[in-house]
Amino acid sequence: MAHWFHRNPLKATTPQTFDVLRTAAKSGECNKLLTDLKLARDKLLNFLRVPEKTVEEVQAAADNYFGLLFGLINSPPGSKEGAAEPPKPKEQPAGEEGESAEAKAEAAPSPPPAGESKLRKLLLFKWTDTLHGKEASSSKDAQFEFVSMLFNLALWYTKHSAKLAGTETISLKVDEAKEVFKTLRIAAGIFQHLEQNEVSRLAQPPAKTTDFDERLLQAYSMQCLAEAQEVTLARAMELKHKNNLVSSLSAETSKMFIVAADTLNSLDAPMVAKWQRYLTLKSTIYKAYAYSYLGLSILEQDKCGVAIACLRESKSLAMKATQLCRDYARTTGPGTSAKPLEHPFFQRLQPSVQSVLDKCERENGFIYFQKVPEEAPQLDYNATHGLVKPEPYTPPSFSAAWTPKVYESFDAKKFPDARVLEAAEKDKAKPGEKDEIPPVPEPNVSTKTAYAKSDSGCVIS
Repeated sequence: MAHWFHRNPLKATTPQTFDVLRTAAKSGECNKLLTDLKLARDKLLNFLRVPEKTVEEVQAAADNYFGLLFGLINSPPGSKEGAAEPPKPKEQPAGEEGESAEAKAEAAPSPPPAGESKLRKLLLFKWTDTLHGKEASSSKDAQFEFVSMLFNLALWYTKHSAKLAGTETISLKVDEAKEVFKTLRIAAGIFQHLEQNEVSRLAQPPAKTTDFDERLLQAYSMQCLAEAQEVTLARAMELKHKNNLVSSLSAETSKMFIVAADTLNSLDAPMVAKWQRYLTLKSTIYKAYAYSYLGLSILEQDKCGVAIACLRESKSLAMKATQLCRDYARTTGPGTSAKPLEHPFFQRLQPSVQSVLDKCERENGFIYFQKVPEEAPQLDYNATHGLVKPEPYTPPSFSAAWTPKVYESFDAKKFPDARVLEAAEKDKAKPGEKDEIPPVPEPNVSTKTAYAKSDSGCVIS
């Protein structure tokens, strides 16, 4: 298992007081709810900066804020405003007898779903994008706030997993490995949920190369699944599973990384170069492992010549990965700064491949005397066990604070005029100055540099 992961920076945002809505609040309950919204947002933002926080702490803070935020996106269940019109009952044809009261009650339509909140487009939210540095995007849309914060929640899960996997102790406990595995699947599920369910609900379609570009969301999701697959593969290596199973799992892992890399091909090269080289590097490493274990599997069948061809291919890929490590380390751009050549998971690769290759060539010279094919056989990309799937994301329910009474207590007639708010925003902006937000201060995620004497470069104990 690799003990380092490329991580792009968190999205940065500006403070949000929610005070604009206080002019329309007619009750103390409304004002309290707005205060709770601000406090919940600030708390979640602070938690997301700390990868050491527990999953329970961060998820509880996210659920609390999202439950409160939903009242700014949709009108609460049971409220009168914003609800869809119920369907009209069909007219009874002339000459037919009317239905009984019981039958009419059974046929009555269910309550209409809540509609768009009257508060949705009153507040201006500003967020950066992970690949655009300090440059900010803004929108008067509470849904924009939700998808941006949800995206950051997914990034936190990836950073939390990297923190666990990069612990200074070489031995990664089974419970920690399970948490790395689970959190990466959760992150993949969130990215997938954003792409399939939430981005389409934005008031304005997202611009290309922003975080809500479907290509970026797909790349993030696939990267998370590939990294979760690394945990499965490390476990298979440590438990000495059959060589053909380890080979097919390695091949599948390699394939997942290259699919994520290919998803970024149509994007601006300098913007994603560092990220894409990471994905390509990981794909190459696991392809090398796949051929190494395939060679061992074929050697068990006394096909030493073919096994040597596999090991030579593995050695060639390991040498290519060495160059990719150097390329990654000197590439500038958003994301983690790392030197993968110094990490044990990579340091283990070439000695492991060379050791098996030497054994095969030695035995072929003394025992088998088989001809070595010019090309290695195709890898098996049809692993039957251990394939990873995303953990589906389910948004929390509306906060209990959003009662119909509280929602209806916001007086639409007292809402501030949009033109006045826009003029105030323009007055704040300095002439000729770009709309920028400082990056989120994030701690460095420590990574192992000591050597681990195991097939995967780590120990899951």
